[in-house]
Amino acid sequence: MDEYSPKRHDIAQLKFLCESLQHDCLLNLNSSNHGWVNDPTSVTHLQLNELIDHIAAFALNYKIKYLDDSKLIEFVDEYLDDSFMLFSNYSINGQDLQKWQGSEQRLFQSFINEDHDNSMNISLEKNIKNT
Repeated sequence: MDEYSPKRHDIAQLKFLCESLQHDCLLNLNSSNHGWVNDPTSVTHLQLNELIDHIAAFALNYKIKYLDDSKLIEFVDEYLDDSFMLFSNYSINGQDLQKWQGSEQRLFQSFINEDHDNSMNISLEKNIKNT
């Protein structure tokens, strides 16, 4: 993201990063041979933490660039916090998993809403240019 990139491009980047985190988290949950046991010091978890840090830095830049879009960043922050909490412990409990799934659902619903809003704005811009 830079100061000249359009908002829809920045949102697409943020969405891609969050989808990558979601994918890695789900892979980690599905590949656990030990049930609901984590090793926060494993390479996989350290990579998750690096991705969480990268997304947090990106979200901070987004927040600075788009001061009026605080709700989306609130959802991103919540998702990152819940992801970190879920995978930083030595065990995963159902309550933490449900909290993570809830924040995941809210975030990705927010991305869907942003995509819809951006599509409407692009359509309106095209109609204005054609008249």
